[in-house]
Amino acid sequence: MRLKSFRGWFRNLALARKLILINVVFIVLPLGLMGYFAFARFTETTERKVGDYQLQTLKQLTLNIDTYMNELNRLTVMPYQYPKVTDYLATKRAPGEPLTLDEISGLNSFVTQVFLNGRVDILGVSLYGTGGASYVVMPESQYVTTYKLEENVSWLNKFKGHYGQPVYVATHDLSASGGNVYRAFSIVRELRSFDDGVTLGYIVIDVDPKFISEILSKVKLDAKELLYITDDSGNLVIGKDHGLPKAAPSLSPGISGEGVSHVKSEGEGLLMAHVTSEVTGWTTVGVVPVSSLMKDTEVLRTYIILIGIICVGLALLLYVFIAYRITQPLRKLSRLMRSVERGDLSMAFPVSGTDEVGMLGHSFNGMLAKLSELGYLLYETEIREKDAQIAALQSKINPHFLYNTLGSISMYAELEGSPEIITMSNNLSKLLRYSLSGRKEHVTLQDELDHVSGYMTIQQMRYEERIHFTMTIEPSLLGCEVIPLMIQPLVENAINHALDQGIGRGRISLTADCSGQVLRITVEDDGIGMNAEALEALRLHLRNTKDLGGRSGNGLLNVHRRIVLHYGDEYGLSLESMPYQGFKAVLKLPVIIHQGRAREDDGVA
Repeated sequence: MRLKSFRGWFRNLALARKLILINVVFIVLPLGLMGYFAFARFTETTERKVGDYQLQTLKQLTLNIDTYMNELNRLTVMPYQYPKVTDYLATKRAPGEPLTLDEISGLNSFVTQVFLNGRVDILGVSLYGTGGASYVVMPESQYVTTYKLEENVSWLNKFKGHYGQPVYVATHDLSASGGNVYRAFSIVRELRSFDDGVTLGYIVIDVDPKFISEILSKVKLDAKELLYITDDSGNLVIGKDHGLPKAAPSLSPGISGEGVSHVKSEGEGLLMAHVTSEVTGWTTVGVVPVSSLMKDTEVLRTYIILIGIICVGLALLLYVFIAYRITQPLRKLSRLMRSVERGDLSMAFPVSGTDEVGMLGHSFNGMLAKLSELGYLLYETEIREKDAQIAALQSKINPHFLYNTLGSISMYAELEGSPEIITMSNNLSKLLRYSLSGRKEHVTLQDELDHVSGYMTIQQMRYEERIHFTMTIEPSLLGCEVIPLMIQPLVENAINHALDQGIGRGRISLTADCSGQVLRITVEDDGIGMNAEALEALRLHLRNTKDLGGRSGNGLLNVHRRIVLHYGDEYGLSLESMPYQGFKAVLKLPVIIHQGRAREDDGVA
């Protein structure tokens, strides 16, 4: 239903507005979609490029940290270089049992070697033997031998399956004997005997994480970045800044390997890259807000949108101007047509080109000319028809007076016993009565032939045997519609040429036939005829003269003009003649069956 309403609304929309709407739909909409998908593709490519750069940065960062951790890892194998240390760890020690001077010397030499070369990053070194021996050096304290390794220490279970490989413990609190607490991460290695592979103990090196923080601080991802390291359990090892939220590791629980992904936190989209170290098993994670990454892209998008709106707006304004300019002749033509509907045919469309609008304007002007001509012809038809009727009536010289007079003559002739006078007066009365019916526009061919028969009865009585009149008519044509007083003038003209000129035998024939949809009525005589020049002059007179053929209204021109005005130029009177070989007049009319035979039986006044 809505689609039908829209189609109706669009159909009734002005042409200029249709063009503008089509321009908006088929130009602005595709451009907008193309811009949207292009920007989306550009954003996707930018994010991928940024993610790749972020991943490469984290790889380099992880490589630097692995290098540092490998240096620390080499310290954990140093006990194998000190037999006194491994022998000490292999001994069975009772709680609180003091060390010998030789053991103290060997352990101190080992610890001193660990702290050499300015290794200020190492906070403490702890040795734990499986037999109870221990040697722990904590920050701000002397060595302690009373520590006992508890079996529930978390990192202790990680040695299963490591086959002597080091274990890296996430950042935790380290309490000194003086009461201070330090943050440290640890490297733990299981120490085994070279002889039988039996576990002798463990070495734990506690390291200050600020040195890794310094490595992290050299990496710049973004102003709102999150950069941190987690262990394989998702525990936070260290972050780039002290202000790193504790919830940061929850963004990447238990992830490993390397890759780039999208995550959401508190409704904000984040681009997260991660790389897992093959040395420590820790995962370095870099998180950057997508909005921060796309900040320049959004500025670019804003500029593109603004420039696009300005360009499209200017294009639309220009298109509106062009559309209204192009359709201006059509609007003017529409106004002219409305004026023509009101009957004003005096104006014309100014044609200024040969395009479709110019051709339409030219056709409109031709239509106006035709309408003016047809209007004039219609007016002329009505006026001349009235003139013909008036002329025919005027030629009868008061027919009602003649009716009465002829009636009186017929009555006296009957009293005197003169049948010829009775016949002539009665036929003349019928002729006058039929002439009055000339106010009718159409009669049947039968009515017209009856009128001609009465006329010829009078003429035959007048000329006696000098006139020979024959009439041959197809019965099927008697109901055809014709114009009244159309044949009698032709017969009268034949009498004038066949008898009054003294040439010929006075033969006059009247025939009617049908060819297609054309009714042909022919009146032919054997009179004096006409030469070619006179005949052509008469033909030109019929074609070019607009009168009705004189005051009597009974001439050839009167008949021809009335037929042309009724039925058109393709119908009318055609003439044929040769000198001393007679004259032929042919009437051509359309075949129209008359709707009922209209006869008026007027009484004598």
